[in-house]
Amino acid sequence: MPARQLQEDYYYEEQPAVRPAIKPAPRRAPKNRPHINSNLRFRIGVIALALAVTAAVSVSRTVISATRGYELVQTQNQAAQLEKENKQLELQIAEMRSPERIKNIATNDLGMSVPRDVYFAAEK
Repeated sequence: MPARQLQEDYYYEEQPAVRPAIKPAPRRAPKNRPHINSNLRFRIGVIALALAVTAAVSVSRTVISATRGYELVQTQNQAAQLEKENKQLELQIAEMRSPERIKNIATNDLGMSVPRDVYFAAEK
C-alpha cells in the first residue's frame, strides 16, 4: 500500500486594505443660546395657575347659580300647586258648612223636622 501523502493545502489569505484612520470631527463650541430666565418662567407658571383657578371658580359659581335657579323654579311650582290645592280645600269646607247641606242632612238622615213656630226671647 502506498503511503499516504500528506498534502498541505495552501490557502491564500488576502490582507485587509489599510484604511486611513478617520479623525473625529473637531468639536464645535456650543452655540450661544439665549439664557432662559427661570424666574420669569416661574412667574408665568404662577400667573397661568392663578388664571386656571379663577376660571374654575367662575365656572363652579355659575353651575351653583344655575342649580339654585332650577331649585327655585321647582319650589315656586310646588308652592303654586299647594296654593291651588288649598283653595280647593277651602271651597270644600265652605260647601260642608252651607246651611242647606246641614238642613238636608238633619231632615233626611237624622229624621229631624223644621219647627212650625219660631219663638224669640227678648232681653230686658
